[in-house]
Amino acid sequence: MIYLSSKTVMKALNVLEKFTVDRPTWGLRELARELDMSHTIVHRLLSTFETRGYLFQNPETQKYELGIKFMELSNVVEENLKLSQWIEPIMKQVAEETGESVVLTLLDNSEGLFAKIVESNRQVRFAESIGKRSPLYKGASHKVILAFLPEEVQLEIAQQGMLESAEEIVSSDLFLTKLAEIKRREWAYTSGETIQEVAAISVPLFDYQKQVLGSLSVAGPVYRIEQVNPEQVASILKRNCLELSSILSKVCFPTRRNYLLKQL
Repeated sequence: MIYLSSKTVMKALNVLEKFTVDRPTWGLRELARELDMSHTIVHRLLSTFETRGYLFQNPETQKYELGIKFMELSNVVEENLKLSQWIEPIMKQVAEETGESVVLTLLDNSEGLFAKIVESNRQVRFAESIGKRSPLYKGASHKVILAFLPEEVQLEIAQQGMLESAEEIVSSDLFLTKLAEIKRREWAYTSGETIQEVAAISVPLFDYQKQVLGSLSVAGPVYRIEQVNPEQVASILKRNCLELSSILSKVCFPTRRNYLLKQL
């Protein structure tokens, strides 16, 4: 009975996790097809989520989207962690010093999640949606996280990238060598990997157990970022990250790193 209950919960979570920044709405049939589940089961789950406020069915399109209940829950997380209160002033300081947007990326299983963005005041600037996910082999903000994970995790992520024909990975050995170099200098730079025409410089962030938690990045148009000294920007990030890491070291931050390590 417990096993069946667990399967039902997993199916329900699989439904919810299909709603992303890149794909925020789903119809019943297309979602059932995507999940390879029966229409009856998916309809039952969607109806339950809608009743409880976790999903909303647009009366015009008949498609489902995330409901207001998630706003309530996100406010609980935000209030509990005091994320904005603690982190935003530091990110604004980096944005003022560099003149570019600043991105906080958190490790979530085998992906990096844009958790907070402070945009530059410039007319042409990096602007992306909070909640956007990318694999850890793509982009400075993700690679600098991967560089501080165990080598077996790095290898698994590299192999995953090769299966997905990722342009960033020519061979696993070469990729691991690049990660080792990133770890040695404690910052990463990439151009056009996560988003075309956008370059980023990133440094790692650590939690109270000195384990990598995420990264802090300066991001902007390639033509502007290429004109600055990346080491200089990395130095600004590192200086501000000392204060940020000091804050994060006092917080038990919710991540799925343990799940990642167990799975790999």
